[in-house]
Amino acid sequence: MRPRDAVAAVAVATFPAAGIAQTIDQSNGAAGAPILQLTTVPRAAALGGALTAASGVTSIFANPAGAATVGHVEAQLAGQTLFEGSKAGSMSVGLRVRSVGIALGVRYLDLGSVDEVVCNGCGGRGTSTGQRLSANEQAFALAGALDLGGGRASVGAAVNYYSTTLAEASGGAASFSAGLRARLTQRLAVGASVQYLGGDVDVGGFGAPLPRTVRAGAEFRPLGPGHERLHLLAAADFAATRGAPGELGGGMEVGWSNPASQLLAVARLGLASRAGGDFATRPVTVGVGLRVRQVALDYAYQGSAVLGSQHRLGLTFTAR
Repeated sequence: MRPRDAVAAVAVATFPAAGIAQTIDQSNGAAGAPILQLTTVPRAAALGGALTAASGVTSIFANPAGAATVGHVEAQLAGQTLFEGSKAGSMSVGLRVRSVGIALGVRYLDLGSVDEVVCNGCGGRGTSTGQRLSANEQAFALAGALDLGGGRASVGAAVNYYSTTLAEASGGAASFSAGLRARLTQRLAVGASVQYLGGDVDVGGFGAPLPRTVRAGAEFRPLGPGHERLHLLAAADFAATRGAPGELGGGMEVGWSNPASQLLAVARLGLASRAGGDFATRPVTVGVGLRVRQVALDYAYQGSAVLGSQHRLGLTFTAR
């Protein structure tokens, strides 16, 4: 995909009817804010987007109650390739003090810039104006969660802010999210959340609603915590964005661990019914992960009809 097509892709995703603003379907939450619909966490992407019942600091991107699962301090940095030098990624850091967890998460989408060209009667290639057009998005989340007792259940809430810039126009909107997470048994954890309760994003006179989303998910460890060598996990999520079809995703994680060296190596395979909103991705995802003591490295591959091959890489540090 050419750089000009990249900027056009975000323009279409953010303002699906910019030329006829009066016809925008304000009930369709998938009409805007692409970065809020992309899965930037490599492990979750490799599991078909399942993140709502997960633990760790990255879980706040799907469920603010996950902030209470941070051991003591946890930090994550992830990035992914898109096309022609454009990029997306996430950063998060979490801190837990007794039963209270606090986490800050940032996601970004940068599609670079191209020369602005005006049409000369639309009979030729056009003329450059000497100006540059760019498109980028940022999303910030500040989450807080309370452990209700021994890690068995937690509740959380987050304040979010989304901003976007397209050419010379920019806009943003604040929103609220809330969620809960529970460990029903030593093998089964479940979670649920509602995200992005807020207003519309208005850029250059054209508006689109935030992707208000309801999520529910589960993680199941068939072998339980007692198995020292073999690691097995199944995860699934259902997400429904207002005005758009529901999305179902999940996957399997299989690995081997060495308790003596605190090493864990895993392979992941996922399947998603419809991931990425307007940036619809291929249904099958794959990935691998390696954790050595306090450091984990994760990789995920995912194809997209619009974005092409996506390679996600993430680094996580955990201090318990």
